[in-house]
Order: sequence, then C-alpha cells, then structure tokens
Amino acid sequence: MNDSGAVQAVSAVPNPDEIDFEGLRAGRLARLQEMMRRHDLPVCLFFNPANIRYSTGTDVMGVWTAGTFARYCIVPAEGEPTLFEYSGSVHISKKIMEDVRPAHSWQFGGHQSWDKVRDWARELRPVLRELGFEGEPLAVDRLDTPGFLALEEEGIRVVDSGPATVDAREVKTPEEIELFRVNGRIGDEMLAEFEAAIRPGIREYELLAVLGNSLLKRHGEFLFTRLVASGQNTNPWMSEAHDKLVEDGDLVGVDTDANGYEGYVIDVSRTFLCGDRATPEQKEVFRVAYDCVAGMVDLVKPGMTFEEFAHQAPALPEKYREQRYPAMVHQAGLEDEGPGIPYPDDDRGPRRIMPEREIKENMVLCFECYAGEVGGPFGVKLEDQVVVTADGCELVCRYPFDEKLLG
Repeated sequence: MNDSGAVQAVSAVPNPDEIDFEGLRAGRLARLQEMMRRHDLPVCLFFNPANIRYSTGTDVMGVWTAGTFARYCIVPAEGEPTLFEYSGSVHISKKIMEDVRPAHSWQFGGHQSWDKVRDWARELRPVLRELGFEGEPLAVDRLDTPGFLALEEEGIRVVDSGPATVDAREVKTPEEIELFRVNGRIGDEMLAEFEAAIRPGIREYELLAVLGNSLLKRHGEFLFTRLVASGQNTNPWMSEAHDKLVEDGDLVGVDTDANGYEGYVIDVSRTFLCGDRATPEQKEVFRVAYDCVAGMVDLVKPGMTFEEFAHQAPALPEKYREQRYPAMVHQAGLEDEGPGIPYPDDDRGPRRIMPEREIKENMVLCFECYAGEVGGPFGVKLEDQVVVTADGCELVCRYPFDEKLLG
C-alpha cells in the first residue's frame, strides 16, 4: 500500500500561516470561471454553500444554510462575484469580499411566500442587467419550486451549473492540496482518540461524541453523518450511532465523514476490535475489505479512465457482493464531489460508470469497501482518502489499520 508512513505528532490546532488564503480564493475562482467559459455559461447563481465558498471564499452557518435559501451569489465568467449575504452576517463576509449585499429570502414567508419570491426574482433582474447579463441563461445549482417558477415568470432562463462546478472542483489547486494535508493530520488524531476511547460499556453515541470533540477542538467544522456502529450494528453497514453498549469482542466501525479545517472533507473509515483477540472469522472479513482498499490505492494513477479502474480493481468474493458499498470510489473537496466509480457489475440501481471521465493528478479520491455476509453477525468498513500524484497517490490520513484484525 503506497505511502503508509506512521502517524506523526502534530500541534492541536492548524496554523493559518500554512495556507495562502488569497491564493486559495483566487485559484478556485479562476478554475470555476475557466470551466464556465468552456461550457458556455456566462453567469451562475449559487445557493449550495460549497459552491458559494468555492467561488467567494465565504462561509456563514454552513449547516443551516445548506437547507435554506438564506444566502446566494452571482458569479460571472469574467470579473468578481457578487454575494447576497444573510442580512445579519453581511459584516462577516465583507472581511473577505467587496461586493456584499443583503440577501432577499422567501422561504419562511408562509402564505406570503409567493409575493416574497416574486420580489426576489424582480430584484435579481436589475442585478443581472447591471452586470451585463440580462437575457443570458442563468446557470443555477439548486432552487425550490417557488424560486424556479418566479425566475420563469420573469423570463429568466434557468440552466444547470453542474457541468462547470463538477469540472472545476474535480482537480484541486495547490492551496487546496495543502488544506487536505492539514486535515489529514486532524483525521489521524480523530481516529487515534476514537480508538483509544473504545472499551466495553461505552455507548456508540459516546464514541461519536469523542470523534466530534476531536474534530471541533482542532478547528474542524462538523460531522455530516453519525456512522459509528458496533457488533451486530455493523451488518449491514450504514447504521448510525445508537445507545448500544460496546461489548468485549465487538467490531467497532467508524466513518469520519467530517468537514474539517476550512471546510475540506476528512473521509476515512476504520474498523477496530474491542478486546485483545480477534476471531478467525473477524480476521477473514477484515482481510477481504483491507485487500480491496489497499488494491485500489495501489492501482490508481493519473490517465486511467474510470472504466479501466473499475474493471482492474479487486473484486469482492461472491458471498460479500449483495451488501457491498454503493461505489468503490468517490471524489471529495468541500463536500463529496463529482461522479464516483461504481462496481461494474452492480445491478442494484441506476449506477453507471462514466467512461469519458478519467483520473487526474491532484484529484482527491476516497476508496471504500464494506465486507459483510447477509445475515452475518458483523461486517467491516474500511476507506482511505488520497491525493492523486504524478506516479500514484499520497494518503491524506495515515492512521494505521487495526493490527489485531489485520494479523
């Protein structure tokens, strides 16, 4: 397995001097605007907090605003973005951007929502005129039904911003790569504190609290899932933390699923043993998942198509296929990003490999595997996150696998 060096001690909190924040913001905006021009999208309207942050460098109440329409920005293919900020937070974003205006929200207007959203759409038109985009298609990442209908009523043609945002964000800038290195160290410490807390009698949600505390005290932002499971809860995978007591001999699985320092995703899975002696059956399942993830990490290289990777990656033994993870690979940045790589023979739903896409240098990929038989007493979830390099990859987190299970 590539680059599996030991975890090194690090300072408790990231040093802001490690990152060129002006370069970070400029580099991301330049990539986005290049892709907007490539896809013939003259202007974008973003509500997704990750797209707003990518294009402006600002973030305000990212969890709350992910489920509301409280802030948005307009990004032209040339020139500077205009941010419409939640009114109580305009002063925060003005520390970073010049053109910050109060946002007009309609979402909580009750029976007056339609009047409010019409006002919003009518106010948007003169902004587009001011920026020179009246009559141009407006590329939008997400809207609710009233928002879409109001733009339609105003004669503003809505198109999808996804082609530009996906292509821009799939390759990371040098400053983004440095942030992943910072967050990889945070992820290592999260996993170290999590493993150290495992003992008979602790509850799953208490282990989740250890994970979250470890993230937050190092200036991480939030956990976006609660994937901590023990014993029977590990089969099938995807049970989130309950009040179940961890017992001696249990397997304990965790997926970090965190937005770390400056919002970048820390996405690594480990399965640990509570106790001193693993059973042969536990070791067998662990080895299957480990060989799958290690094989994918060793296989990756720039220039491979998604289809080539899917067919060359290690295949799970037949008895584990029914409950395998939905995809072998996904991308990560300010959120889970871009198209992933599903198993080529997976018929459990509308999953399709995108043969036109390829693995590129400075992509950030997450390789994951779940091994667990249907009806089995346990399962094993493992995942590594990497930066693709010119000759392979660099691990983001380097936390070791449990030697008691790896044998």
